[in-house]
Amino acid sequence: MPDDPHRKAPAARRRGRRFVVRDADDHRATAKIEAFLSGPRARGRTGPRPVNSPGRVDLNFDTRTDFAAALDREAARTERYGRPATVLAVDFEVGNAPDRATDGQLGPRARTEARPGTPRQARQIDRLAGPIGFTLRREARDTDRITRVAPNRFHVLLPETSDADAERFIERARRACEVWFDGAAIPVRLKFEAASTGRDLSLTDALAIVEERISA
Repeated sequence: MPDDPHRKAPAARRRGRRFVVRDADDHRATAKIEAFLSGPRARGRTGPRPVNSPGRVDLNFDTRTDFAAALDREAARTERYGRPATVLAVDFEVGNAPDRATDGQLGPRARTEARPGTPRQARQIDRLAGPIGFTLRREARDTDRITRVAPNRFHVLLPETSDADAERFIERARRACEVWFDGAAIPVRLKFEAASTGRDLSLTDALAIVEERISA
């Protein structure tokens, strides 16, 4: 029987769509996860997130070069006009669980695991640096400067800030970070060191002091 030219061809079968879970190594999926963990302002970033890149923690932090330049300008201003200023060093350590023998602080084993000696540990530290840095930036003023100087360390410059004002900033930042840590059930130990300018202490010397204290 000849084919009818007006006869419609049978409709092609529709295949059901299959939901495919992306490979964990897919950099686009990883970037979205990292952006979520890094805080609201980091969302929308595309591409893989750099690991262990001081000065590039998102949130428009200063590079180490820009921070050093700002520190020099503020040091000159404080010496000329006798105005107060404070520098902070903020360090954090993360482990698997708190050590009860040290009143909830991280024990020696946890601190060893927090060192960025492997790519996995480096990624864990880098993930935590985002929320910590976001909290520091949120609690700081527009005139304050923040930079990341190591995988688990920040420097903060607080112009026109006395010792008492710096302590209030530290307490606000610490409480805000601890709320996030408790909610995420992550054992993290934060350490703050601060030094302010004085009659015999320049801002540059103050930064050297906080670095020595926090590294002890």
